[in-house]
Amino acid sequence: MEEDKKFKNITFHCPVELVERIDRLAEKGDLPRSKLIFNLVEIGVDYLEATEKVGILQLAILIRDAEGLLKTASKKWKERKSLNGLTDDGKIMT
Repeated sequence: MEEDKKFKNITFHCPVELVERIDRLAEKGDLPRSKLIFNLVEIGVDYLEATEKVGILQLAILIRDAEGLLKTASKKWKERKSLNGLTDDGKIMT
């Protein structure tokens, strides 16, 4: 993180199961939990800002599609199948 940036501590509550998932991913990535959460929040805010001009309906559609794509990719990864079924436009080939 850049030295000239100012930081502020924030807190939030989330389910224990989510914390366990975050911790597992942080450990896998050899990152502290706070750094992983910082990265996730920053990416999420960047994404929302980029789609802010699109509108509410379009944003909801984008999030829905992204969730479906991530679930499918995750399932294929867990099954150790190839991710070749994913196309450049984000759609799943069947």
